[in-house]
Amino acid sequence: MKIKSIGIIALVACSILLGACCDDNIKNRQPDLPTQPIVVLFDNDVHCAVDGYPMLVSLRNDQLSHSNYVSTVSCGDFASGGLLGAISKGEQIIEIMNYVGYDVVALGNHELDYGMEQMFHLTDALDAPTVCANLKNVQTNTYPYPAYHIVHYGKTDVAYIGFTTTTSGTVTSLSDEQGNPLYSFMREEFYENAQYFIDKARKDGADYVIALSHLGDSPKSGGHPCSIELIGNTTGIDAVIDGHDHHVIEGQLVNNKEGKPVLLTSSGSIFQNVGKLTINTDGSIQSSLINIANGEIAPDNDTQQYVEQIKEEVSNKGNFVIGHSEVDLTIYDADGNRIVRTQECNLGDFCADALRTFTNADIAMVNGGGIRTNIRRGEILFNDLYNVMPFGDMIATGTLTGEQLLDVLEYAVSALPAEAGVFMQVSGLRFKVNPNIPTPAVKDAETGMFAPVGEGVRRISQVDILDKHSGEYKAVELSQQYTVAT
Repeated sequence: MKIKSIGIIALVACSILLGACCDDNIKNRQPDLPTQPIVVLFDNDVHCAVDGYPMLVSLRNDQLSHSNYVSTVSCGDFASGGLLGAISKGEQIIEIMNYVGYDVVALGNHELDYGMEQMFHLTDALDAPTVCANLKNVQTNTYPYPAYHIVHYGKTDVAYIGFTTTTSGTVTSLSDEQGNPLYSFMREEFYENAQYFIDKARKDGADYVIALSHLGDSPKSGGHPCSIELIGNTTGIDAVIDGHDHHVIEGQLVNNKEGKPVLLTSSGSIFQNVGKLTINTDGSIQSSLINIANGEIAPDNDTQQYVEQIKEEVSNKGNFVIGHSEVDLTIYDADGNRIVRTQECNLGDFCADALRTFTNADIAMVNGGGIRTNIRRGEILFNDLYNVMPFGDMIATGTLTGEQLLDVLEYAVSALPAEAGVFMQVSGLRFKVNPNIPTPAVKDAETGMFAPVGEGVRRISQVDILDKHSGEYKAVELSQQYTVAT
């Protein structure tokens, strides 16, 4: 019996030592260098700007003439944000992406715009694998998508690992009709979970780990991780291709948890650029952005014909006149700067007035982030309105007390002078705002969602409500109930 005990202990000890040695070898072994440059063409936040896909294909064809190792990836927000997506609930966007031919795709928060069931339907229809390391079914403790996908480039293996913003739960319900949670984007355990899958990808043979991230690089309130924090709280990622914030980042080095620099890049949005990340034969990684909006890149003819055919089919459904405008309705100022998320604009007024008039509410409020493009003066087509508000939102009405209304308005201006999608375009009320005053508006520490405004001087003042009967503005009454359309 004593000999058996010694044997078992020795066997366990050897297993532990061997495991430690294997882990150490995985951590420290030199990657297999590619025999040709590995070129990764990427996009993020396309938002149904389908006219860019023919140029993307053209670029890929050109890169294939220089290297056999070329891949095309997306960092999300492709299915929603324009007419084609809205009318088909993303399905025609998937048809185009399949025609283009992607190798790996990550989820954006706007893939959830049509609901979780439709999101799963869309990704099932994608020919490319969808990766997401931080979407979890909390009832089954399983992951609907693989965390990563490994692509073999000769003897060099690259793992593409996906991360989706943990704010995605604000886009659509992650619970069932009874309020029981179904899914989680794992905000509380984000970095620990990320490290687990990064290490797992390495153990599965990945020479390089590239994160396809839809987190945004700017810090998020409420503890929601951004891409810079992902890098800073993990080890083992070689590069991060990012989306969500629509920022143009040609190449930025960010130190990881061990102080080692990691490349961060992002292409902007709506095909301002196509990103190009290259793993060179010496193992170095570099990135660049290719401007495809200046007309210098010739589109691939076959892809362009395919896109135009789908666009024409969709356009014909809504290509009829519903009105006329004597002025340009715009979300920009005279210098071309977007203002719909920072101040009043005439298209924002138009949208809010339409909601208030249709519902006969006292007040209408439309978040600036939901108003996406202009309407030129002249005839207005049904398609024009779809392009302005492409997300398929439903009109809702409810009541707010005057006190609650003041809280909402304070939160809406809390990010000024920076842009924020929650900035409200309004109808039926007027107010003054002083962005130089520190706002007392806060978010709930647990959920990251709006919380009642704390003590302190507010940015909002002189809030007046339009009296529907007299046509005059009157000061808001804190205890008064007001009907609100949104």
